[in-house]
Amino acid sequence: MSNDKLTQIVEVLPVFRQLFDQDVYITVLDRDGIMQGYTVPDGVAPMLSVGQAFQDPSGAFDEVIRTGKRKHNYLPEEVMGEAFEGELVPVMDAGKVIGCVVCTYSVNIKKEMSKITNQFQDSVNEINDSIQTVINGIESLFNMLTEMDRMANVVEGDVNNAVEVVNKVSSNASRSNMLALNASIEAARSGEYGRGFAVVANEMGQLAKDSGGSATAIKETLNNITNHLVTIISSIKDANNVAKEHMENISQIQKILGQTLVLAAKLEEDISKK
Repeated sequence: MSNDKLTQIVEVLPVFRQLFDQDVYITVLDRDGIMQGYTVPDGVAPMLSVGQAFQDPSGAFDEVIRTGKRKHNYLPEEVMGEAFEGELVPVMDAGKVIGCVVCTYSVNIKKEMSKITNQFQDSVNEINDSIQTVINGIESLFNMLTEMDRMANVVEGDVNNAVEVVNKVSSNASRSNMLALNASIEAARSGEYGRGFAVVANEMGQLAKDSGGSATAIKETLNNITNHLVTIISSIKDANNVAKEHMENISQIQKILGQTLVLAAKLEEDISKK
């Protein structure tokens, strides 16, 4: 069944063609579903020819003809060999539905975009998981460095206490040496009676010298340890600051990745709606 109004629409299809992207298909059908005209992307063969009946297993075409209301429809790949999505708009004449204009487009690109978006989301999630692992590692390193700093300070305190003890030993050795010297003098004054005491005094003097020498050597060693501890503590603090800075930078990257995931999800949602 033909109609002048449908014929007029067919005649302006080349103009409509210029209003849409290259992947849009426009078909004009009468109320019996017979094709009256079409326009397809350049270089694409029409799936139906003029005069051929259009079969819509979804029932959308019949619904539009029956109700006179436009309808959005989706045809899976199994129906036309390629998935299509679009609008069916009734053509009215004197209050009656005389036909339908079907404007569809291939959803393959949409599917490919959705696939790429999903892959992108998966990649970002993997990067995010890897960054979280790095953050956890840096946090553990930060905690270990903090504990090392605490222990180094404890050791430094213990070394300082040991230095005080060595100072006391050195002071006692010095006094012992003076006492031994005085004892030697008194023993000499005592003549024959002080010989035995002189031997003891000399031994005490030698022991005091040895103790003093050992205390001095220990003190020097402890001072070296203290200096090394100061260097170690300073290095630990520097490492702590670097770890903290890296953790803050990586956390910022993780925040940006989170925002990227939100945008990717929004893109996926927008693609699904189109």
